Amino acid sequence: MQAGKLTGLVSVIVIGTSLLLDPATSHAANCSVSAPTLNFGNYDPLSASPTDSSTNISVSCSRTVASGTETVTYTLTLSSGPGSFSTRTMLQGASTLGYNLYKTSARDASSVWGDGTGGSTTVTASLPALTATAPIQTATHAVYGRIPARQDSPIGTYVASVVLTMTF
Repeated sequence: MQAGKLTGLVSVIVIGTSLLLDPATSHAANCSVSAPTLNFGNYDPLSASPTDSSTNISVSCSRTVASGTETVTYTLTLSSGPGSFSTRTMLQGASTLGYNLYKTSARDASSVWGDGTGGSTTVTASLPALTATAPIQTATHAVYGRIPARQDSPIGTYVASVVLTMTF
């Protein structure tokens, strides 16, 4: 193993998908989702401890009907990016650095955030009702990252991109 500076960045590409919420009236709320880059900072391959980081995904929906209420239930999925859901991979040229993304701070195998395949799970949630007095509702969801300890990777900056999809 080399001693030196390794840094890791995971960029999240946001895709929003709208599904019809109320077939009888053909209305759907306007929703958006945003996610900042998850920056792991420096990684020490000689350390016996993993390197952890976290960020928040923000969901915001606004009302589209003039009267009544709208209810928004949504699902957030993350792609595996390079690698798989068992071990996502950041890249620096041909060199790799394993990591993963989780729904809980425990960062265990049962909370790998993905698309529901390969042992991964998704996030499904509902916003409070969109009404005339509360026409916009927001929610945040933490995403927890971990680079396992003692990976023999060359010094450098490692990057990966995953796709965040919101279906509502």
